Amino acid sequence: MKKSLIGMILLVAGFLLLAYQVYRFAAHESIFNLASIQAAQEAQLRLPLTPLFGSVAIFAGVVLIVRDRDRAS
Repeated sequence: MKKSLIGMILLVAGFLLLAYQVYRFAAHESIFNLASIQAAQEAQLRLPLTPLFGSVAIFAGVVLIVRDRDRAS
């Protein structure tokens, strides 16, 4: 039962990784801080997620679900 649940989570995560192949986020960096004057820089960063990660997660999820069902029988 526990392996089947982990397998379902991996399946969902794998499909989400295949759907959204790039994770974007903003990073705020303080350049200097002088009394009441502040300067900050915002950078848009991208974390590419290759389809390989999604495929491996889907495969691992299927393997866990199938192995859990075989042991339950």
